[in-house]
Amino acid sequence: MAAWDLVAVGRLSLDLYALEETPKPATRAFGAFIGGNPLNVAVGASRLGLRAALVSAVGEDPVGEFILARLAAEGVDIAYVFTKPGFLTPAVVLFREPGGVYPLTFYRERAPDAALTLAELDGVPIEATRVLFVSGSALAREPTRSAVFALAERARRAGVAVYLDLDFRPTLWHDPRAYGVVVRSFLPWVHVAIGGVKEIKALRPGAVRVVAHQGTEPEVEGDLEGAIREALGAGLEALVIKGGEKGSGVRFPDGTGLWVEAFTVPVVTPLGAGDAFAAGLVWARLSGLGWREALTVANAAGALVASRLACADAAPRREELLDFLRERGVYVGA
Repeated sequence: MAAWDLVAVGRLSLDLYALEETPKPATRAFGAFIGGNPLNVAVGASRLGLRAALVSAVGEDPVGEFILARLAAEGVDIAYVFTKPGFLTPAVVLFREPGGVYPLTFYRERAPDAALTLAELDGVPIEATRVLFVSGSALAREPTRSAVFALAERARRAGVAVYLDLDFRPTLWHDPRAYGVVVRSFLPWVHVAIGGVKEIKALRPGAVRVVAHQGTEPEVEGDLEGAIREALGAGLEALVIKGGEKGSGVRFPDGTGLWVEAFTVPVVTPLGAGDAFAAGLVWARLSGLGWREALTVANAAGALVASRLACADAAPRREELLDFLRERGVYVGA
């Protein structure tokens, strides 16, 4: 029996989210949460009953202590969350402006999770998990990039399913165009990739324009169908497409696919919904569900988080997720 069901690798942060929707100068109160794409997925998976671990790093500071304590309380294995003296644990600040505007600011100068080494990740027994979940932003900088490549190579050769969340955050890269170059070279080690339309286009973009502060929602020009074909041609077994309020779908190398409509909920903020979607998808697939059921489960998990303020802290637990589905007449075999 594997030690873990899921090992997620990549960034983490302290998330400071405005507790009220108001112009930035009028904001007075923030909630302290934990976040970062792979951290959110690890917590979401743990809440659904999977044995989850996180591979990342914090600084030797109180913020790092806060995150480690919260992760441990969520049941996430933190044996491979390294503490790095001389580095500062990252933070993200969210303002909530009227009109559904959510400007994010990343504070990641000397981020320890961008300094993971080959030697550190060589010590991760990745063969002891069922799924390796990689955040695309983990490929943005060395030495973490090479360390993650090596980890994914080991996982794939050991028969571990490798999931990649495209996680395109242009300001985390020295040039947004480098994202596509690097991620395309990583795809041969991946079984399932997950991304939104913009993230898929960014694999080979015509142009990228940052329209929100720190570029969490950039405009990306490109050939979506061409990018899908190229990604599937790189060796993927499936490419999962997140469509937000429109739902989600999956495409396969033989040209087939399917689409599942979203659940309608009152949206507080869409941030973190995609990570809950990914956790729900992995849980459903590991539970033996087919793609249509798995996408339905993932849509439900994403909808629940979109209706709340927070990312990891808002992730649903298994019974809550199943209750949400049952209330809408959906019964899954997990």
